Amino acid sequence: MTKGLLEFKQDKILVKGLSKEFSAAIEVPGDKSISHRAVMLGSLAAGKSRVSNLSLSGDNMATVAAFRKLGINIKKQNLNGSPKDFVIEGAGLHGLKEPESVINTANSGTLTRLLAGILAGKDFFSVMSGDKYLNSRPMRRIIEPLSLMGAKITGRNKNAYPPLAISGGGLKSIFYEVPVPSAQVKSCVMLAALFAEGDTVIYEKKETRDHTENLLKLQGYPVNVDVPVNGSGSLITVKGRGRGELKPFNIDIPGDFSSAAFFIALGILHKGSEITVGSILLNDKRAGFIKALKMMGADVNLTVTGEVPEKMGDIKAKYSTLKGITVPLELVPDMIDEFPIFSVIASFAEGKTTVTGAKELRVKESDRIKTIVYNLRALGVDIKELEDGFEINGNPDLKNGREPLTALNSFGDHRIAMSMIIAGLILKSGKIEISGIRCINTSFPEFFDTVSRLINQ
Repeated sequence: MTKGLLEFKQDKILVKGLSKEFSAAIEVPGDKSISHRAVMLGSLAAGKSRVSNLSLSGDNMATVAAFRKLGINIKKQNLNGSPKDFVIEGAGLHGLKEPESVINTANSGTLTRLLAGILAGKDFFSVMSGDKYLNSRPMRRIIEPLSLMGAKITGRNKNAYPPLAISGGGLKSIFYEVPVPSAQVKSCVMLAALFAEGDTVIYEKKETRDHTENLLKLQGYPVNVDVPVNGSGSLITVKGRGRGELKPFNIDIPGDFSSAAFFIALGILHKGSEITVGSILLNDKRAGFIKALKMMGADVNLTVTGEVPEKMGDIKAKYSTLKGITVPLELVPDMIDEFPIFSVIASFAEGKTTVTGAKELRVKESDRIKTIVYNLRALGVDIKELEDGFEINGNPDLKNGREPLTALNSFGDHRIAMSMIIAGLILKSGKIEISGIRCINTSFPEFFDTVSRLINQ
């Protein structure tokens, strides 16, 4: 199958360079992180919640399937004439049912880690298992705090990896300092705290994305976020069992920022072009990517259009001449998902770009430091692998004078696959062939249609 500059061959794609300029306005699917949490917290609410623009990614549909298996009625309903609208008949904090079989968490680390927090609070037995990529991702980071709270959890390889078997219930509150910046770990403990005796306090040295806190507050649940005495990070206090139910909600999920990042990159890198991505999540904890691009000299502008359930708006990106930077350490947690496409942008910048403090990239869907370095080297990029990041000596002339065909590999990682497709569209000579593209469905099944509409306008 061929879509303009994209030629598909089973689980591979051939990509040619984009020659003509474009000026376009697009939208991307609903934010994945909020979609996961909307299904989970809607299922725990006491009543019916309505969610518009839910992400239909494989990861998010796995979350829907998981809560259906736990006894929750979740229906598609065209609230606004869209197939992305759902009604969730919440069963309350104590209404989930013991699953009769293994819960399939597919490729989703967010589903696995957050659902573990909920299941830890349930006095029944459950097992979670995903695909081979998910089952190689570290889980001690959630097993340790949940065990401290009283849950019994076992996993493969001495409790390091899924599948996870959970016997929950009888949780007690704890004070927990999150050892590495991770919204998934923080949220896991917060969700377990809903079922614990007493008040659980979580300390994070570096604040991470706060979607769980925002939705719980929207549901009227007592969650307090304070600045510690030393003025660094945040203290999150979650009231425990018996402090009330979660209220149902009606929300319209803003567009996924990480999905928008691929098209922002295309607008910045393709000469004479510009792109506007509308109705995008603009949560301050997700803004590291935009801040880094501005440091590089990118012409990127934000317009806020709404505040509920979180700040949202439009992003306009125009072709820009870029310079290399050292990414500030404080920005790293806020752009952790965008580093694959950021590495592509840095490859075309003038001068050196350095990323450190990003060791978390090694435990994503792939070892993203290794997969970034492998693929960019194949494209002729001067890149050095670091223990916790990479260095790129950018070259604006990289676009020209390449081999007729360069073979790349996604290694089953959706963000690597999409980033290399964008790189292929920017390169002017030769083609690139990327193997392992089915994984894109885990986060952005509409990706190819969106690219096709853009390049064939």
